[in-house]
Amino acid sequence: MNEGSVIFKGSLNCLTIIMKEEEDYNSILKQIEEKIASSGRFFKGATLSVKYRGKKLSKEEERKLFELLRDKSGAKIKSLEEDTEEPVKVQPEQQPRPHTKIRMSNYYFKGLEEGITKFHRGTVRSGQLVSFDGNLVIIGDVNPGGEVCATGHVVVMGSLRGIVHAGANGNKEALVVALNLQLPSLE
Repeated sequence: MNEGSVIFKGSLNCLTIIMKEEEDYNSILKQIEEKIASSGRFFKGATLSVKYRGKKLSKEEERKLFELLRDKSGAKIKSLEEDTEEPVKVQPEQQPRPHTKIRMSNYYFKGLEEGITKFHRGTVRSGQLVSFDGNLVIIGDVNPGGEVCATGHVVVMGSLRGIVHAGANGNKEALVVALNLQLPSLE
């Protein structure tokens, strides 16, 4: 039995079950039952329309699948039907071309240029200085007493508890961004 023969995809009040066409029906039914059992109480109390695609099912197989979902999932199953909609295909001209700059519409990042960027992996500890002539991304924390200095933007992918100076060359547009900004207490 191929473990990847059944995929659940959910959207608002709808569950789509994607089944491999070449897989045996009883094997698929067993996989669906295992997925429901492993989902715990995820479906409990939900009201769902269920669609399936991939493997073609007879009316009897649909009935068995409906009963399995109704009896084992804890959800109220409104309907079960074959998904006849074609998946939406993205046209090549809609995809961004390589090296195309994509700008974020958020006001704070307006006009943000990539430029040269250095990635520093690890925690900046007390007494340590990390500096760079360009943008600087810290993949880790900046601890109290740690110092980060860059002529461009500074992004901290962790907690910022130390000192950060962005735009060290006078760039007043430079940003400091952190996942967790912790200001020192003034006591």
